[in-house]
Amino acid sequence: MSFFCKLTGRHYWCIPHRTSDKRLVQVCYECGSERPARELHDDVAVERLNHSLATGRANAARLSSPRSDVERVAVGESRPRKFLLVK
Repeated sequence: MSFFCKLTGRHYWCIPHRTSDKRLVQVCYECGSERPARELHDDVAVERLNHSLATGRANAARLSSPRSDVERVAVGESRPRKFLLVK
């Protein structure tokens, strides 16, 4: 352990990566100690991604269709703009 890790009792772990023997580990930035990291795959993340993609496609289709209720705006007036973020 480095002096900083001993003093604070904390480690600052890097992102998980594979070692040469295919283990998934994290390494402390300060002292270099390793700890095993668990696998990052889960079913909830896949479902969340599929849901966000489907919602994004539905919103894009809704926005690309022509609007039937177009408001008339006088010259010099401005309408508030609506922005949509699609991941």
